[in-house]
Amino acid sequence: MKKNFALLTAWAILTLSACTSENETLERADASTVPTEVQLPLTKILEVRTDFEEKHGWVIVPKDSRSMTISVEAEHVDTMLFWIAPTGTGTWRERELIGYDIDGSDGWSITWDFGDRIFHDHISIQALGSDSSTLTATSINVHSEDETMGD
Repeated sequence: MKKNFALLTAWAILTLSACTSENETLERADASTVPTEVQLPLTKILEVRTDFEEKHGWVIVPKDSRSMTISVEAEHVDTMLFWIAPTGTGTWRERELIGYDIDGSDGWSITWDFGDRIFHDHISIQALGSDSSTLTATSINVHSEDETMGD
């Protein structure tokens, strides 16, 4: 009986050792043949331009203007959203969607007819990635021209 138990124990140890070594070899082989995760390019906003001049960090909207074109140079974008929100803290909930572009083949831009609006706002530009999960954003400051604007 003791002899059979010793043989059975030795067989179990050898079998387990063989299986473990074989599994480790398989795991290493599997790890080397599995392709690494494909990293999609990140969505980037490279430049934002308007048809108005910038002064002291603010895009200045001339008095008699009624529309504005905003153009964005970006990479790896599927949709571009354009929002306006008042300046100040905690104003994101007061934002208004002023336009969007879903076809970047001719560049990313909108022309917004704003009428006789007086500005002291932020325009946020959100680029939604072509991978359906990334987002990047930037903003510009917009102010209506007035007599108090110095050089």
